[in-house]
Amino acid sequence: MRKVRGPRPWPVCLFAALFLLAALLRLVVSLMDPFVMLMEVDQMWPGLAYTRDSAIVLANAQFTIACIPVALVWFRAARFARWLVAVMVVLRVALAATIVRAVTGQGWGLALHDLALLMSVIAAALLFTPAAHRWFAKGEERDAKTFE
Repeated sequence: MRKVRGPRPWPVCLFAALFLLAALLRLVVSLMDPFVMLMEVDQMWPGLAYTRDSAIVLANAQFTIACIPVALVWFRAARFARWLVAVMVVLRVALAATIVRAVTGQGWGLALHDLALLMSVIAAALLFTPAAHRWFAKGEERDAKTFE
């Protein structure tokens, strides 16, 4: 994996913008209203006691983790990062489906989390467009100067 240079295709640019914006939106909403974050944690690890402070720490951790695949895509054109993003989004959708069944109509935070989820799904889909595929293939090419 080497550092890619040059312009990125529009699907990659839009992916980075949407995925980071979705992560930032989730962070802001989780900091203002940690109810949804606490519900997600309770769905994953039921029976554990969590406080508002732990929800804030988890929200910051989620934001940081969301930045990692964006950096891998943007700076390294790592093919596995596409699949990492896809797995992250599928897990988020599955978790959101369980939370919606458990908590329906619980405040404005849930609607903004759903908006962030939709943005993440669109961002993940953009990584599998033909233009993005060609760009990832170009990023994996070997540099002849490396082997001289």
